[in-house]
Amino acid sequence: MTTPPYEVLVTDTVLISFDGRILELFGYSDTHRIHIWQAPRLEFGTGRNPRMTIVTGPGTRHSLPYDPHRLDGLRALAERLAQNPPERAPRRPLP
Repeated sequence: MTTPPYEVLVTDTVLISFDGRILELFGYSDTHRIHIWQAPRLEFGTGRNPRMTIVTGPGTRHSLPYDPHRLDGLRALAERLAQNPPERAPRRPLP
């Protein structure tokens, strides 16, 4: 069973998309692809200029600001990511 793609705006210039296997960040000047086997999770900061951090199992961190009125959608995405168990990293053939 496949899940439909999930998209949420972080700010007016940043979009996150998740298709069940790959989490993609589309920003004003760059993009990032994070595979589900990297076990991404979202952490939310608070305060006047809140930031969200995407942390992966291997230790990579992406931090970006988010608009507070979009927090409900971001939390829903965080729950969806938590429900998808990480797959094993793909095996690469030896040369």
